[in-house]
Amino acid sequence: MAVLKFKFRDARTWRYMMSSVEKILDEGVFIASAEGLRLRALDTSHIAMVDLYFPADAFDDWEPVESEVSFGVSFKEFTKVLRRAAKEDSLVLEVDEARITVEFQALGKGRRIFRIPQISLTYERIGEPRVEYTVTARMLGSTFRDMVKDLEAIGEAIAFDAGVEGKLIVRAEGDIERGEVELSIDDGTLLDLEATSPDRASYTMEYFSEMLSAAQVADTVVVRYAEDAPVRVDMEYAGGGRLTFYVSPRID
Repeated sequence: MAVLKFKFRDARTWRYMMSSVEKILDEGVFIASAEGLRLRALDTSHIAMVDLYFPADAFDDWEPVESEVSFGVSFKEFTKVLRRAAKEDSLVLEVDEARITVEFQALGKGRRIFRIPQISLTYERIGEPRVEYTVTARMLGSTFRDMVKDLEAIGEAIAFDAGVEGKLIVRAEGDIERGEVELSIDDGTLLDLEATSPDRASYTMEYFSEMLSAAQVADTVVVRYAEDAPVRVDMEYAGGGRLTFYVSPRID
């Protein structure tokens, strides 16, 4: 008997989100409640944290949950199934006491059903980092992807600089090459920029590369940072869904 069931109209959103999550987390525990679905977990190095939240209203069907329901997932196995999601597929996820049933539905294609076992995990509640961010930059998901793809092959670090009013300068530096991307409200590459201090901060590029799949289906991406503080990168999706990545600052 199912203890949880929901339907999401675009299975590919979950396919691409979980592709990024899998690169950072081996496993995790989803928590479903009357408010919606949440996942919050640290990577094994404790450098990065993933925080996912989709409100109940973001789903086409969300069966009422009287109390919290938790289920453990191996992201390797979950993502392996989600890679089968195709254009026009909706996603139905059903959880019982021992397994997770993943179903893809599309007109004219019938139903495709896959089952993976739940994994037993001890769930530890992790608090949200409390950071006073001095820079907040909002951009399209495509702008974020282009920025990271332009810089990821050049250096191991990505650096943000809000020292020029109205602009965010993003840099990567390698042994020989240097790269710089300039984002601005004036040219439309930034939707919004708030900087209470012209702070600069540097982070490990690898984690930003791992976010690219999730950014591919995000409507907007918001980057928040402060000097010597974890960066917060929010992927925002239709219906109020959000996938957030926190990454600790790089120490050279």
